[in-house]
Amino acid sequence: MQATLSHYRILEQIGAGGMGVVYRARDEHLGRDVALKVLPTGTVPDASTRRRFHKEAIALSKLNHPNIATVHDFDTQDGVDFLVEEYIDGLSLDTMLAAGALPEREIVDLGSQMAEGLAAAHEQGVIHRDLKPGNMRITPSARLKILDFGLATILRQEASPTAVTETLSRTEGLVGTLPYMSPEQLLGGKLDERTDIWSAGCVLYEMATGRRPFLGSGPALTEAILHENPPAVSKLNPKIDARLDGVIQRCLEKDAANRYYSAKRIAADLRRRSARNIGERRASQKKHAIIALIIALVAVFAVIAGKRILDRSLTRQQQSGTAAVGSAPYEAYLAGMKQMDRWDKAANLDSAIVLFGKAVKADPAFALGFSALGEAHWAKYRLEKDTRWIDEAEKDCRRASELNNQVPAIYVTLSRVHNGRGQFDLALEEIEKALELEPLNADALLAQAAVFASMGQLDRAEETYQRAATLQPHQWGGFYELGVFYYRQKRYRDAVTAFERVLNITPDNAMAYAALGGVHEKLGRDAEAESYLKRSLELQPTYAGYTNLGVWYYRRQRWAESVTMTRRALEINGSDWRAWSNLGLAYEWLKQKDAADEAFRNELSRLQKIADAGPDDAELQVELGLLHSRWKRREKAVPLIQAALARAPDNADVLAAAGEAYDNLGDRDRALELVRQALEHGWTLAQLENDPGQQKLLQDSRFREIAAKHRNNSQNEQ
Repeated sequence: MQATLSHYRILEQIGAGGMGVVYRARDEHLGRDVALKVLPTGTVPDASTRRRFHKEAIALSKLNHPNIATVHDFDTQDGVDFLVEEYIDGLSLDTMLAAGALPEREIVDLGSQMAEGLAAAHEQGVIHRDLKPGNMRITPSARLKILDFGLATILRQEASPTAVTETLSRTEGLVGTLPYMSPEQLLGGKLDERTDIWSAGCVLYEMATGRRPFLGSGPALTEAILHENPPAVSKLNPKIDARLDGVIQRCLEKDAANRYYSAKRIAADLRRRSARNIGERRASQKKHAIIALIIALVAVFAVIAGKRILDRSLTRQQQSGTAAVGSAPYEAYLAGMKQMDRWDKAANLDSAIVLFGKAVKADPAFALGFSALGEAHWAKYRLEKDTRWIDEAEKDCRRASELNNQVPAIYVTLSRVHNGRGQFDLALEEIEKALELEPLNADALLAQAAVFASMGQLDRAEETYQRAATLQPHQWGGFYELGVFYYRQKRYRDAVTAFERVLNITPDNAMAYAALGGVHEKLGRDAEAESYLKRSLELQPTYAGYTNLGVWYYRRQRWAESVTMTRRALEINGSDWRAWSNLGLAYEWLKQKDAADEAFRNELSRLQKIADAGPDDAELQVELGLLHSRWKRREKAVPLIQAALARAPDNADVLAAAGEAYDNLGDRDRALELVRQALEHGWTLAQLENDPGQQKLLQDSRFREIAAKHRNNSQNEQ
């Protein structure tokens, strides 16, 4: 991006999504910071449309309300179209909600401001159409500002109301974001203020419960919005007053005629219903204050007595005659925990599982033993990627919780289980329990960081990973997870630093060597990559080591060696779908179609098991769709691909795989468009050329035009 657009000087990128890239910029004419939103290429197709957009933006600038981010301008320079909006300092609402439900007082305050902002826009005949937490920002003074009225209003003119579902499957944001879309929006009906009221109800529900009212993805999510009623707010959060629950439920009536007819009425009801609660709160304040004082005194005495949570757990078990210090179950538990310090070594992990198993067999009421066994089974899953260990981990932790619900490690492992299944709200609930018991539990913070990363809250994830690693500077696990996070964000040099820290602590860590091999391969350091990968296998013949070396050979077009290494990996662990995918691709290059089909069938069976567990993962969905497209199963492939595109419209991996899938299904035009978008969002021509499934597409003359344009753009940016 150039340093200036018109008279706006770019300062920093602050966001990106289906509606384009957002920058903080300096208006050199008026001396103020603004939010400059660069629209995706092709949004404004011609000069007449551009003139109409500019006129519409000027009209939107008259929306002047304290709860609406003001639109300043719409302009273009050198073919780049951009909208200029008020810059709002503060925190986005979706970032706030990542930590869970809000207190009722905040729900009423922020919800009322949201409704008042909507009411002001509706009075001017403006409907937002894409209201969601990500489009709201909370200032340091607790003022809520609704963003993107301009984009939602301008861009809707290019989206046919009768093509809502198709448009959503291609680019999230042009006509709405699926989890917050009203039934009439999904069905392509006529829209009015009440579609914003539905979306406002979804946002209020999320504020009150920490989760969206309708879960799932793609077709399943659409079905839920159209035909299912969400659980009552007060059922999920008993702290919420039934009167507030009633406001939210009225916003979420399927039939628009039964919803609130105005946002102003929502604001009035929220404030009135809140006022009714004030007297009740005051009447019980004295009682609560006394109880709080007693609790505080008890806590002080507990600190003075030096009673930690884990000690209380052991004491209760000892008092009941189980797992006394020095007993055989307790000694087996301690020996197992020592082995868990280096769970990266398969022999250590297997030994730990045996020891924990002996402990709980000798003492079936030993909660710590079951908790540790659950943690070990989760580590087993991390090493082998076999989903049966997830079920074992959950079963162990449930048993531990029944015996003693005061062990933080129980909830840490359960959080990891839920996160692995894509159940982010449940994962955060478990972390909250762990941190209530032990606020500085580094393992709980690592689990929390992983959930933030899964939810796309990358800044919060990084901060939490670093905090957890700092709490345990002499333990390798936190730095390893931080390195994996950096690797997934393509921050390869940061990943190298983190993995090297792991080796400083554990010089014989085969996992760290394998990871460093993968990172150096991404950095184009072939010699270092091969050296690290081979060193990993010298230390321990691991699944990860063989897999990464197989990928290294693949990317150097050494297909036969890639097959050999990948097969060795699968001999250790045949449950990971990614290895079967790698094997199938290598066989395709070797022109061994039967062997490739067998590998892809193995991939499909393993991938389907993960999908059946319910994770809402775009890359998983598009991979399933791609597999079905190989065998021309259009009725299965297309819904999966559309769901993936709706969830991750800017993910280059998803776009490229979707393009390949549509080409398999005979839709070359759509395939070319998706591959073009993949190149715009970070894929390279080299990646396409290294994929056997893209070869027919690459021979199309239209793709050669796309490739030439991409090369020119890349050179101009440099």
